[in-house]
Amino acid sequence: MDRLRKIAALILIVIGVACGATAATDYLEKKSAEDQFQEIREKTAITAQEAVKTQGKGYQAPQGLLALMKANSSVIGWLKIEDTNIDYPIVQNKEDNEWFLHRDINGNESQPGSIFLEANHDIHDKGIHVVYGHHMRNGTMFKDIYRYRDTEYFENHKEITIWTDECRISLEPVYCYAGKEDRSYRKIYNPGEELEKFLLEKTGLRIPSDNIFVFVTCSYGRRDDRCYLICREGGGNGTD
Repeated sequence: MDRLRKIAALILIVIGVACGATAATDYLEKKSAEDQFQEIREKTAITAQEAVKTQGKGYQAPQGLLALMKANSSVIGWLKIEDTNIDYPIVQNKEDNEWFLHRDINGNESQPGSIFLEANHDIHDKGIHVVYGHHMRNGTMFKDIYRYRDTEYFENHKEITIWTDECRISLEPVYCYAGKEDRSYRKIYNPGEELEKFLLEKTGLRIPSDNIFVFVTCSYGRRDDRCYLICREGGGNGTD
């Protein structure tokens, strides 16, 4: 019996060490990915003040963003939500919608992946735009999107901005919910009545906007649940 107890204890120790090593590796991988994004932020240095410079010539894209886009053709814009951890480049692969699910913006394997736009949506077209990001338990990527389910958090985090090489898009959240993975968001809806009808079916609200962004992340509720944060350009709430 003593021999069996020793063997069992040894097995438990081995399992404990293996689990600890896996957890440490996982932590280091996530930290490395976020450190990489922080380096990109520092190089890009996008600020609201820089993005709205006009000098009588209209919108001028932040120079840091333009340099990043020139160096990496997958980058199509930058997303920042004030007072949250969401401050990331947006990428897109028009041939493979899941390419950036577990890849960094350079296409290298990365567990947290990148923030990416639906493959068949054009960020500059009017209509609907679905942007995906992982719900990371360490608070990075799109975890803060999930927090919009809380009414107080929703009301206190309404300043959302996307910069591209052509425009600055100011967004305001109008509805957030969790539900099963819904591929109907991936379709292209004509701005106006068609888009408004689609959003009414999803939210019960009439959202008067021809430009909608939907931020999607995992919900960790039931299997395959997603959290959907629906935002409209120009601010203002939907109506019943």
